[in-house]
Amino acid sequence: MRPDGSPTPAKLSVCALVALVVVCASARPAAAQQAHCVFNNASFSFAGTPQEQARCLLSPVRIRGAVGSPLAKLPEPLDSLVGQPVAVTREALRRFLAERGITEAELGGSLDARLSRANDNNASAPFATYFVIHDTSSPNLRLTVSDFPANVNAPDFRVGQMRVNDPATYRNAPEAHLYITRDGRSTTASGRTFGTALRATRRESRVIGVRSKGLFLHVENVQPRRSNPQGPAGNDQIAPVPGFSDAHLDRLALVYLAASVRRGTWMIPAYHAVLDKHPQITGGHDDPQNFDLQRFADRLCALLTSLGAQCPGVS
Repeated sequence: MRPDGSPTPAKLSVCALVALVVVCASARPAAAQQAHCVFNNASFSFAGTPQEQARCLLSPVRIRGAVGSPLAKLPEPLDSLVGQPVAVTREALRRFLAERGITEAELGGSLDARLSRANDNNASAPFATYFVIHDTSSPNLRLTVSDFPANVNAPDFRVGQMRVNDPATYRNAPEAHLYITRDGRSTTASGRTFGTALRATRRESRVIGVRSKGLFLHVENVQPRRSNPQGPAGNDQIAPVPGFSDAHLDRLALVYLAASVRRGTWMIPAYHAVLDKHPQITGGHDDPQNFDLQRFADRLCALLTSLGAQCPGVS
């Protein structure tokens, strides 16, 4: 979704209208010329330690795509886990899934399968390192409601004929590897798994290029929007508060764990909007909105505890 919340192509800027793109670009403050989180093509990674990268890539995302400063510290257990070996075994995770009737296919594919590799699955490139959190920014309820329906997280929530929280609704969606519904279910998109090299952000496709293809895993989280009366016609700037239910965050934590188990180390989480915060990118995205990182960390801790694993950094 565009930062202004508009579902239609953005209007020409003043710079474009007067054909002074270069002049306008040069007039921007110096800070606007810098990428938010610097990527190194040679190393296939962002700058810093895994924790430093995550603190930048999880910078707060605000309405209309505004991105805050990098975090001073990640909430635990994320700060202690990111980049470290995963202590949970495949066998322990499989027992957990079997007890709950969850299939590996719902979590991005077989736990025995390798993740995608960067540079379009090049055998000499690193395995996927970044776990990108998106929201669908749809369906757009526009101005038909003054608030979201009370059943927005329920399995039977519909908008017209659309079954918003039915995983089957997203099975053929092309934008990401996996979709999570608000009632805590998930589906891996048809024809791809976490072993499929995919690009789903503007920084990957327009800035980094093919070297990024396969380095990022993309997880869409179902989040309807409604219009801001002060925004442009048909905008989808307003998201539910809180952004996601505990059931939803529980499934996201489980997907994150499954992906990290396959990699062998805890992946570096990132927000879509932060990845698109780059001077070469216009019309970036604003998702995920109202994502509570502390609540996600708490649900991850609860998951580890239920698996009999340690939740580091949490007393």
